[in-house]
Amino acid sequence: GLFRDVLLYASELGLIGKEHFAVDGCKLPSNASKQWSGTHRELDEKRKKLERVAERIVQRHRERDGQEKDSGSASKEIRKAERYRRKVQQIKAFLEQGNKKLGPSGKEQKSNITDPESAKMTSSRGVIQGYNGLAVVDDRAQIVVHADAQGSGYEGHLLAPLLEATRRTFGALDSGKDVFTEVKVTADSGFHSRAVLGAVEQTGADAYIADRAYRRRDPAFAEAARHKERDRKERALDRRKQREELPQKKKLFSLQDFFYDEGKALCVCPAGHKLYQSGKHMLFSGYRVAHFKAPITACRSCPLRSRCLRHPDRTVQRQITIIKGREGPRKAPKRNGAVDRMRWKFDTLLGREIYSRRMATVEPVFANLQNKGMRRFTLRGRKKVNAQWQLFTIVHNIEKIAGCGRAN
Repeated sequence: GLFRDVLLYASELGLIGKEHFAVDGCKLPSNASKQWSGTHRELDEKRKKLERVAERIVQRHRERDGQEKDSGSASKEIRKAERYRRKVQQIKAFLEQGNKKLGPSGKEQKSNITDPESAKMTSSRGVIQGYNGLAVVDDRAQIVVHADAQGSGYEGHLLAPLLEATRRTFGALDSGKDVFTEVKVTADSGFHSRAVLGAVEQTGADAYIADRAYRRRDPAFAEAARHKERDRKERALDRRKQREELPQKKKLFSLQDFFYDEGKALCVCPAGHKLYQSGKHMLFSGYRVAHFKAPITACRSCPLRSRCLRHPDRTVQRQITIIKGREGPRKAPKRNGAVDRMRWKFDTLLGREIYSRRMATVEPVFANLQNKGMRRFTLRGRKKVNAQWQLFTIVHNIEKIAGCGRAN
């Protein structure tokens, strides 16, 4: 409610343009250790390992016949064994609940016994145990119009629910109007997949989501390779020097070293042995091919075996396939409606202009939140972490409102 009240005040001041929303996520560590994360099978193995360690400590203490019973080292080992046993009980209690954490694909993900709703995820700072702070930001004054924290490293499947939640928020502010009738939505390639694009289309939002190869199709980056030419030549020179220093491998016979007569269906190897044809009129992936095998007895004692076979110690005979020509139509490339429509829309001049505003809209918001101390979540559980994330975004929005007041 407080987040919505601040958002309503920012809207009345004209700080929300409702023309372009940029969506992105910021992965931050939480108040949980990644050491105690794993699947149920991995956690059960960790429990067994801790039990064995605790038993070894107690057994070693008993073997000393009480000589160091009152010493500091003996009491320290006993406390260590008790700590391991407490952790074993925590793992047992967690596994007895039987609540496996499933990902978007239905496969089991790693759970954390300290904070089961957090996730182990890869970030720019390495692998962390934490939450993904998501934000939908309006580009006029960088007001966060929706904020949500999720315990998921993959954020693609969260895009459609984020847009629906943003629609409900603006529906409560201005009843009867759909904010996405005019708003353009941008998101980076981390949100691009066939399933995500289909779900976003169902929301009715006009989204521009980049794929991983969009820069290769952009004319603005057509000459980007020339800046890397110098480094490429230097790396090639280094590799050439390394190859010269290494012992040279024997060059294997290629297809050109074999004599082939298509009319006679004859193939002769470099050693002069006649290969027999294996199969006639073979069609493979739209190509008519001829397949030949060398006699096993000829290959077994051939002096050129080391130059003819890549693995002469385990390969019995040489086989070659000769392509005679194409026959039949090419296989039609697989197409996906949502992916093709997004790529076509994204590659237009308007689509690239809209997407070019994404980074300048959402990235400064995350930088401002980190400058205010939002570098990690200090609470546990998604409900509390989500409240903490929203409180920080509220402070960001209030700062933007205050800045607008000073400017006026």
